Amino acid sequence: MGAGPDGLESDAAGTIYATDYEHHAILRRRAGAANWEPLVQDARLLWPDTLSVAEDGYLYVIANQIHRMGTFYADHVDRRIKPYMLFRVKIDAKPVRLI
Repeated sequence: MGAGPDGLESDAAGTIYATDYEHHAILRRRAGAANWEPLVQDARLLWPDTLSVAEDGYLYVIANQIHRMGTFYADHVDRRIKPYMLFRVKIDAKPVRLI
């Protein structure tokens, strides 16, 4: 993968999605594929995390700005900027049903 993954998710077709906080991106690896491919990359994806595939065919992801939290700085000042963001990207896939 060669990236800093934080969140993972999969869909009913076996595609795996991973966040890449180093490159402000979401990657995917389709079932049976040998490699990861970029799904989306956007400068607003500030430390993307917590992915969710929904019934509406979208993949949802939050940008939680972990790298801007005060614990990463000597002065402990929180540098996160509101509004915090929830993004979605159309993937035309269904979630995994666990029941």
